[in-house]
Amino acid sequence: MKTLYFDCFSGISGDMTIGALLDLGVKLDYLRTELRKLPVEGYDVEASRVVRANISAMKFDVVLDGEKSEHGHHDHHHDQGGGHHHHEHPHHHHHHKASEILSMIRQSALNANTKRIAEGIFTKLAISEGKVHHIPPEEVEFHEVGAVDSIVDTVGSAIGFDALGVDRFVCSPINVGSGFIHCQHGIYPVPAPATADLLRNATIYSKHASTELVTPTGAAILAAVVEEFGLMNGVSIEQIGYGAGTKQFQDFPNCLRLMVCADRKEEARQHEPPAVDTIVVIEANIDDMTPQNLAFVTERLLESGALDVCAIPALMKKGRAGHLLQVLAPPDRHSAIERVIFRETTTIGLRHYTAARSVLEREIVEVETVHGRVRVKVSKMDGKVTNVAPEYEDCARIAREKNVPLKEVQALAIKEIWGQTPNSN
Repeated sequence: MKTLYFDCFSGISGDMTIGALLDLGVKLDYLRTELRKLPVEGYDVEASRVVRANISAMKFDVVLDGEKSEHGHHDHHHDQGGGHHHHEHPHHHHHHKASEILSMIRQSALNANTKRIAEGIFTKLAISEGKVHHIPPEEVEFHEVGAVDSIVDTVGSAIGFDALGVDRFVCSPINVGSGFIHCQHGIYPVPAPATADLLRNATIYSKHASTELVTPTGAAILAAVVEEFGLMNGVSIEQIGYGAGTKQFQDFPNCLRLMVCADRKEEARQHEPPAVDTIVVIEANIDDMTPQNLAFVTERLLESGALDVCAIPALMKKGRAGHLLQVLAPPDRHSAIERVIFRETTTIGLRHYTAARSVLEREIVEVETVHGRVRVKVSKMDGKVTNVAPEYEDCARIAREKNVPLKEVQALAIKEIWGQTPNSN
């Protein structure tokens, strides 16, 4: 499965997204050819390699006819991370209602996947802009951030995602910047109202820049495609691309980083660390129960699904002897175990927290000894045996029945296991 990870440490905009897609290997000529399938004229697209705080990145630009096209120097009024010029577009015939733009995308010769993604982004953008200005989504007019720029940035991003063959989209916590933005309708706080609406499911923060880092188009791209917001886990990075924003900050790279990641292959798991899972730790301080009663509680807790239970001797206040009862449990057994502790102990309060647990691969193997059959718990790391533990109950039963020392039965079982599973396997 191919995952695209948005690393939004300096926000996101439409042109930053396309810049990063080009840096990942999407060809500008291919993008241009696909964009020509839309009946939009009066513009060209450009890309140039720039440096942002010592990081090499691709800068993508939409150049409108009659504008200067010096790389990285023209003053754009389109959707650019960290550098927006929200003013009225001079080409009035480029004003389009959202409904017209959506039907233009639907009727184009773009492939079905590209259309689906582009429609999704545009729909999110229109709904949020409509909500903020109290207009039906289909009536929203694209002029303030430039209709041509909005169309190129959204459809261009969709073309790039399709070209890379991405199956899943994940996004980091997003740096939204801070301060206020000025546009024709007035002064708005960062993130701007439409952007804030689009970022409702995301994790956001503000650092390093007192300017707008996330644009409505950038937020709409995330709202349309991202399935989960969080940090990447258990994947290998295959490609990295940087897309430059317009503004330059002295010591902070104004870039969007896109990473193409793949699930680690099963065959590459030979030298994996022990598996990590999440458990709940439940604790209580108890100073007025006998050890016998604590032993009874331990049995009941294990019957209720606890993974492990221990009572650690503790010196309580005023020098009283007591115990710290500590229970490890799967998260789904949490409430059942708490009920058992309240019912069977004298405590009136509990502490609980989640913890990550590293666990070796384990299996139960049956071995045949001269005295009888014994189950043995075998732990492995990297496919090699690290620990063997004969089941106490089996060994004790055989020791009683055959009248032989318990330790002899245990030793025979261990010897059988090492014979069956040499450490070199």
